Amino acid sequence: MSTKRQWIPLAGLAGTIAIAIYAVVQLTAQAQAPIADFTSATMAQVRDAQGQTVLDGQFEDPVAEDDGLERRAMLSPAGSDTDAAGEAEVEYKKSGARIQEVEFTVHNLQPDSGFVFVIDGTAVANAKTDRRGRAKVEIDVRMPATAAR
Repeated sequence: MSTKRQWIPLAGLAGTIAIAIYAVVQLTAQAQAPIADFTSATMAQVRDAQGQTVLDGQFEDPVAEDDGLERRAMLSPAGSDTDAAGEAEVEYKKSGARIQEVEFTVHNLQPDSGFVFVIDGTAVANAKTDRRGRAKVEIDVRMPATAAR
């Protein structure tokens, strides 16, 4: 009976390791985050492996959020995948900002496929969608020293 009890924690540990490996694989080929100022960005895009834009959207004016500002772009289809959608966000402090938090959330894209997340022509991150065509990317992007607000 005690042998069975020892296998339960080991199975839980193995499951946790498998989930962690899956999460790392989702962000394989992830380049180092760019250094850029996205506080006045105008366009967010999601591109497929062939470089074709599948989603895009214009950033709205900044909105006060907690102790900082947030700019949001609703992403709508730019190609043949008409049910695909998503959102891009750039969050930063009102003053003295050195880091921006960039988030992309997409759904109904081609399942198990790689995509590039782009702001104003700068590739921010790469990710692979899950079996249901969903992906989420959150990344901290440093601002150039001269652009810190």
